[in-house]
Amino acid sequence: MQYRRFRAPDMQKAIRKIRDAVGPDAVIMSNKRLPTGEVEILIAIDYDGSMTPKNGPQNKAEPSAVSAPIDSPSAAKPSASYQERIEQARNMSGASAPKAKGEAYEVFEEAPAPAPKRYVEPEPAIQEDLSIRPHVQERPSPDEEKLRAMEKELEQVRRLLEQTQEDKQQAVAQSAVAKRQTLDQRLQQQLKTLGLSDRVIEKIVADLSLTGREEDWKKALSHLADSIPIRSSSEAFSGCIAFMGPTGVGKTTTIGKIAAQYVLKYGSNSVVLITTDTYRIAAHEQLRTFGRILNVPVEVVNEYTDLNEVLDKYSEYSLILVDTAGMNPRDRNLERQLAMMKRARGYLKKLLVLPCTSQRQVLKTVVDVYSQIQLDGCVLSKLDESASLGEAISVVIEEGLPVMYVADGQRIPDDIEPARAHNLISRAVYTAEQFGQLYGVLKYGS
Repeated sequence: MQYRRFRAPDMQKAIRKIRDAVGPDAVIMSNKRLPTGEVEILIAIDYDGSMTPKNGPQNKAEPSAVSAPIDSPSAAKPSASYQERIEQARNMSGASAPKAKGEAYEVFEEAPAPAPKRYVEPEPAIQEDLSIRPHVQERPSPDEEKLRAMEKELEQVRRLLEQTQEDKQQAVAQSAVAKRQTLDQRLQQQLKTLGLSDRVIEKIVADLSLTGREEDWKKALSHLADSIPIRSSSEAFSGCIAFMGPTGVGKTTTIGKIAAQYVLKYGSNSVVLITTDTYRIAAHEQLRTFGRILNVPVEVVNEYTDLNEVLDKYSEYSLILVDTAGMNPRDRNLERQLAMMKRARGYLKKLLVLPCTSQRQVLKTVVDVYSQIQLDGCVLSKLDESASLGEAISVVIEEGLPVMYVADGQRIPDDIEPARAHNLISRAVYTAEQFGQLYGVLKYGS
């Protein structure tokens, strides 16, 4: 057999070291504690139970060996060859020789060698006895105690400063939010005086960076003007245009204004007026009156004629203005009117006339009904009669309907012009201020 010694600070570490180096087949022959406090274990490699203890290493200083394999499941029994050697030794000593009669003798049977015992790791209490007890920490010096106290105080100060900084940042953020909310509410209240819808107001305010100064109002009005869809002014007063809308919105008057401006600028040779309003008695008489005054031809489209044939007849003209019948959105005859517009030539631009005197919901309903014919834009009429332009402005922004003309009076041909967003917003602010003052006078007296 081969023998090896292992040293470790305690028994547990020594056993772990033996397992890592040799494996579970090693057998502990002896163990002892050295003067240095370490534990020394003697193990046998390739242990053979048939060998007598005298074949092992001789070390008088060592205590009696405790032969135990590291991971043996049970205690090993003496081998058969060892028992045979005991019998041979008994025979050689004369135990089998004949004795004299009456001679007494004893036969000492050699006890079998003790079986190697399996090593079991000691319980915590036993392990504490085998291992070296931890070294008792000495009491720190006064200087060390002061240093540790200072470190604790510095740590507390650091945490206090961090908490103070976090509280300050949170307070600043809350103050900024409160200030922003105050500025938003103030600006929203100002925009409501124009008659704008909540949806448009929220969009305008959300897109701005407010400072609480007078420039916030100017920035809001400028952003509002940029939000209004405008049809290019270069397309105004030219081409083939049909004007549609409910009754009394100013379709015929708008046509008379545009025709008069064109005749004054270019002459009457390239202008023609067309009407499809055959539902009312003498409905086309007003348009014929404009034709006689301007000296331009007037055509009436009825159930016996086709709109496309009339458009083809005057296709050479620079300006063709088509007047349609004014109908309530719930009128059944409106479907026939819209069907005729759907069948019209593709170059016919369709404009919806929206009066600024109507409520926002009424305007929105009209847009929804007429949008099935793919409107090219709109005309905002009766600006001079409205107490608030915000309702009409909100509808064109929300519906994305471009504004082509604005009409603000009954005078022909003066009270109409191509739409300009900033002029429209200026007019809305002026209208709100004028009617706000009038309302105050009526409510509180002069």
